[in-house]
Amino acid sequence: MLDKILEFSLKNKLIVILFTLTIAAFGIYAVLNIPVGAVPDITNNQVQVITTSGNLSTQEIEQFITAPVEMEMANLPAVREIRSVSKFGLSVVTIVFRDNIGTYLPRQLIAEKIKSASAKIPEGFGMPEMGPITTGLGEIYQYTLDIKPGYEDLYTPMDLRTIQDWIVRRRLSGINGVVEINSWGGYLKQYEVAIDPVRLKSVNLTLMDVFNAISSNNSISGGAYIEKTNQSYFIRGDGQVKSLSDIGNIVVSDNNGIPILIKDISDVRYGYANRFGAITANGKGETVLGQVMMLKNANSKEVINEVKARVEEIQKNLPEGVFINPVLERGELIAKTSTTVAENLIFGALIVFLIVFLILGNIRSAGVIASMIPLALLFTISMMYIFGIDANLMSLGALDFGIIIDGAVIIIEYIALRIMVRGDDLSRVSGEERQSLLDGIAFEGSSKMMNSAIFGQIIILIVFIPILSLSGVEGKMFRPMAIAFSFAILGAMIFGLTWLPVAASLFLKAGKKNPGGISQWIMKIVHRSYEPVIRWSCAHKRIVLGAAVFSLLLTFFLFTRIGGEFVPTLDEGDFVIQPVLKTGTSLSKTIEMTTKMENILMSQFSEVDQVVSRIGAAEVPTDPMSMEEIDMIIKLKPKDEWVNASGKEELAGKFKEALSVIPGLDYEFTQPIEMRFNELITGVRSDIAIKIFGEDLDYISQKAIEIKNLISDIPGAGDVILEKTAGLPQIRVAYNREKIAYYGLNIKELNSYLSTAFGGEMAGTVFEGEKRFDMVVRLQKQNRKDIDDIKQLYVPLANGKQIPLEEIADIRYGEGPAKISRENTHRRVVVSVNVRNRDLQSVVNDIQAAINKNITLESGNYISYGGQFENLQNATRRLMVAVPVALLLIFIFLHFAFKSFKDALMIFTAIPLATVGGVILLWLRGMPFSVSAGVGFIALFGIAVLNGIVLIEHLKELQHQGIKDMHELILRGTKDRLRPVLLTAGAAAMGFLPMAVSTGAGAEVQRPLATVVIGGLVTSTMLTMIALPLLFEIFNNVKGFKFFPFRVIRSKNAMIALLILLPALSSTAQPRAMKLDEIISIAIAGNKEISAYSLKVKESIALKPTAFNPDKTSISYGYDENNIAPNGYPLKVWGVAQGISFPSLYSAEMKARKIDVSRAELEMESRIQNLKKEISYCYYTIQNLKAKEALYKSIDSLYTDLIRNAESRYNKGDYSQLDLLNIKARRQQVKLDLDGTGYNIQAQYQKLRTLMNSQEDFFIAGEAEILVPEEKDIDSYPGVRLLKLQNSYSEALLRIERNKMLPDFSLSYFTGTNDYENSKNYNGFQVGVAVPIFFGSQKSRIKSSRISLDARQMLTDYEISSLKTKIDNYKKEQKRLAERIDYYNSSGKVLYEEILRTALISYQKGEIDLFRFTNSFENAVQIKTSYLDDVLQYNTNILDQIYLTN
Repeated sequence: MLDKILEFSLKNKLIVILFTLTIAAFGIYAVLNIPVGAVPDITNNQVQVITTSGNLSTQEIEQFITAPVEMEMANLPAVREIRSVSKFGLSVVTIVFRDNIGTYLPRQLIAEKIKSASAKIPEGFGMPEMGPITTGLGEIYQYTLDIKPGYEDLYTPMDLRTIQDWIVRRRLSGINGVVEINSWGGYLKQYEVAIDPVRLKSVNLTLMDVFNAISSNNSISGGAYIEKTNQSYFIRGDGQVKSLSDIGNIVVSDNNGIPILIKDISDVRYGYANRFGAITANGKGETVLGQVMMLKNANSKEVINEVKARVEEIQKNLPEGVFINPVLERGELIAKTSTTVAENLIFGALIVFLIVFLILGNIRSAGVIASMIPLALLFTISMMYIFGIDANLMSLGALDFGIIIDGAVIIIEYIALRIMVRGDDLSRVSGEERQSLLDGIAFEGSSKMMNSAIFGQIIILIVFIPILSLSGVEGKMFRPMAIAFSFAILGAMIFGLTWLPVAASLFLKAGKKNPGGISQWIMKIVHRSYEPVIRWSCAHKRIVLGAAVFSLLLTFFLFTRIGGEFVPTLDEGDFVIQPVLKTGTSLSKTIEMTTKMENILMSQFSEVDQVVSRIGAAEVPTDPMSMEEIDMIIKLKPKDEWVNASGKEELAGKFKEALSVIPGLDYEFTQPIEMRFNELITGVRSDIAIKIFGEDLDYISQKAIEIKNLISDIPGAGDVILEKTAGLPQIRVAYNREKIAYYGLNIKELNSYLSTAFGGEMAGTVFEGEKRFDMVVRLQKQNRKDIDDIKQLYVPLANGKQIPLEEIADIRYGEGPAKISRENTHRRVVVSVNVRNRDLQSVVNDIQAAINKNITLESGNYISYGGQFENLQNATRRLMVAVPVALLLIFIFLHFAFKSFKDALMIFTAIPLATVGGVILLWLRGMPFSVSAGVGFIALFGIAVLNGIVLIEHLKELQHQGIKDMHELILRGTKDRLRPVLLTAGAAAMGFLPMAVSTGAGAEVQRPLATVVIGGLVTSTMLTMIALPLLFEIFNNVKGFKFFPFRVIRSKNAMIALLILLPALSSTAQPRAMKLDEIISIAIAGNKEISAYSLKVKESIALKPTAFNPDKTSISYGYDENNIAPNGYPLKVWGVAQGISFPSLYSAEMKARKIDVSRAELEMESRIQNLKKEISYCYYTIQNLKAKEALYKSIDSLYTDLIRNAESRYNKGDYSQLDLLNIKARRQQVKLDLDGTGYNIQAQYQKLRTLMNSQEDFFIAGEAEILVPEEKDIDSYPGVRLLKLQNSYSEALLRIERNKMLPDFSLSYFTGTNDYENSKNYNGFQVGVAVPIFFGSQKSRIKSSRISLDARQMLTDYEISSLKTKIDNYKKEQKRLAERIDYYNSSGKVLYEEILRTALISYQKGEIDLFRFTNSFENAVQIKTSYLDDVLQYNTNILDQIYLTN
């Protein structure tokens, strides 16, 4: 097939050239239009449910909002994790779904669940809402509204916030791909009615009187219209307030005819909403920040460009003196990483071209090979554009043109050699004859080397298959790289079959060998250096192979020392500093401190361009940041302008040192995207998260403090930050219910007074043109400053009097939880650690060792580790599967290609020695192992075997040519293949060189991958050219080894035994765990009964054509002397006759056959359902029995200890022999129960194997599950459908019998002639109708069929009624069992554990005797076993409902 493609290409050069140009043109179009990003979006598939409730404390938020939302969301399908944060006034629940269900289905599911969750949240406590559809890359543009010099006095922070909300934000909102624009900082303008409580009380009014008066005097209404003089006048009652004076003139009440106005009892002014955060910038104080959020999966390049263009438009229309100042712009990072990728690709291409030219010494050959680079790149980008893969650091950053052109190198090198050999022939011809000869040489060379080239490229594709299987964060990061690389290899294969032979034929020409050329000079030096090495190696095989084994051992040792990290941190070019202030620090104090920090950074570090601090949350908080929490975003200048530090780690240290002048603060350093990714993916913002789980918040907080103090001195733990969960200052109002009852008040009313007075209550809206502002009623500011203001808040009584709040409540200062974090419904406290100047894995190892040694937790509390370390663990587990799979695929493909186990094994040895160079170079460069390096190793394995393939194929070819001497064979073969091996390895390694040494943005992620490949190729090339020829000799001439002492055995039997033993040793399999679905699948595939019913279905299908069954066709011949023709002689008559029934009979028969097929299918489905039911019975019975077995084992262990103790006491005389015998008897009974349970388990397993028709050894893992009931309609059961289908079949039979009453038809045709003179053909036909005159018997059949149908319908109704009764009984039994299970979970379990604990302690202390102990113990065990029995009965009940049979 390949030869035909090559032949077609060389015969149709114009078509190939046009094809190549078309792909190149489309590639250029794709380059200009492909979505461009910095890094892949690795955010998991999550949805946030946000609930704001300004009047609830942290504990109440958790109880009334977070817990109901979590419980509703926990039952959604495909949920992987649920995290939540409860803070004062805010609940944020994050639900993480599996990636394969898409973006919008989870939101649809959650939208349905939010309704049911809202019903469980008390009225007025808030409504859950979904957060925007965005990701960790969503924050694409952040800006501040700044004031130009000279205009500072014209604009207040309130003015800036109004400009942001009503001008900038509105203009940015219409951009395609922008999901949200957030506003932070400044003062959110309100029309404030600030009530003076003294004046209010003096006129005997209340807050609610004022609130109701304002609400009632700010409305608008219409009164239809009036027709007059041919016009309609629409009636509009405009009672809206439009200014402060309108509000002030609202009448609240009257005092003896004198109206009391709002302005008489309050100050009406412009106010602002209660603030939970602020923005400061560059040490100049407060400002306003806008944040543009991009829609998930949007084209970031296009969206950013549109945002920037819109910002330029908005700048022109802003009030004079105000301008938009970009703070963080994702486009800058995209530009930097794109530059890095472009530089690496360009320099890589140039280096590869140079290497090829230097080794080949032919500019034309090098040019033809190099032409594959842009073509493969354009093909890759075209495919990425078609399949929707973004161009970014990972997808394009790992392309190595040296690998891509490997196939082209060996093909062109051979073609150039053949052209040089046939130079004389070419010089003697010209024109078409010369071109024809060149075409032949190009075809010959391409055909000969194409198999090796294609084979090598397929090997590369195969090793990328496991990378495509990666999931999670590492899958999203590295899968685009694998896909892009695969596209590049695929493009190289296509162009290698089309463009490459055509280009070779057109552009290569014969040239005289130049012995003085640079290529020949280089190869002379290489040959002069290599020949003595290979000769020495052939003479010292033990030393060479021993050195190879030693290098492997050294590699393993070094690998355990280099450490590990998830992915090298991408240098985003900016910092985020998170200062840790005391919990409960006021907003004004936080603003003061951040301004001070900004001044320090701006004044002392010329590297800093801008500093913007984001404090707390917005006015309606949807971000779980408190007022003392700060994200200080530091935009840095380009590195060539730095003077205080050479790198970011050093600069971070100097920042921390400079900021240490502010006492009592800790600082956490990170980067904007990194922080956002960490927070969204793992719920924390740091590299390592030490999570302490438990119910008691105070206890786990104390343990978290101990852990923080313990690990602070561990090297590499740069920022150790404790999550602030406690110490939130509160003023607690505890109502006295007796006094409330005495005064006739209620708590709801009191709380409304409290929230209105101090929090403010919105009484309406005021419009300023299109702008709208809240109108809020609250106490004036000077009456909202102290606890005494709360105490002196007057509330009205029913008799018209007013009393202070302190009269009916205890009001005092206190502390409460600042935040409650939960993960999968369990409370947790996190100690965050950022790693600096050390690898992640080693820091975690030290932390775990310190915690395990020094920290002890009470039962019920536990520690887990998350953050980037969690990602590292997940990635390591997946690589532990992906790497062996890649190795196995390579070996299988090698064996498939060479059809020889020893040849595949020889070439496979390139892989372990390739790892030597990769690990050593990582160690030399001080790089830890990471997922990037792991992916590099996978790619390296594919590359490493290519040179081995080239060499072994050539050695075998020389062997077939008749070279018998092995030393001669090796020396000649290695000399011939030295140049192509160096060419392919050198090109591949040098193609990665720019990535390995790059210092551009994003190079941190590429460096480990490139380092591994370069180092590995060095050692694998050494193996290929030195150790592999020795192995070839051993595998061909030597049949076995003796190791002590080492000597070669020349016996055929030894190698045969080795080859037999190797697969045998590797085939030992352990029993594997199976889930119910897998067991059912195996059973359905192998069950003989199911197979038989499947054949019955096929039998029914085969009978369908029998519905059309006309009578046999009759053919006749007759001769009658009475039948005389006109010529006077008798006729010989031929005839054909056919009888058919009435057509409707056939259609009735066909309908009956179809119903019969459906009956057979339903019968098979019923059998499958029965099989599933039996298997499910066994499965859940085994789970139940295993739970009992575990219980009996624990009891047996306890009795064993008691017997040991009793024997000791018996020997001392403290124990009677009767008691000792009783304990032994009890233990023996438990032992019998345990053995019986084990026997029952094995019996159930055997039953399962019988049902599965398989003897595979397996086990069922997991604890006893409780099935979830399924609501099914009665008509969905196969048995019911089969009953109804039987009715339909009876109806069909009745229809058949009725159609038999209809007439039959007959048709005959005949022709006659004779052999005499004047004879002719005489034709005729006959049509007949057969009418049933004697139809009594048929009517009886019809009557019988009708009776049968009626009987069948009655039986069906009876069976369905019985099934409904059975279902009702099951439901009742299910309810009873569910109540028993719920009782155990709520009370019985605690009772069981308490009886066990109390009985054991009392018995050990001697407070009870053996008899009472065993009775108590058996009562407790009975509770547990009854529960397990109930669970099994409940599951059986549910299975009976699911697989209901009649």
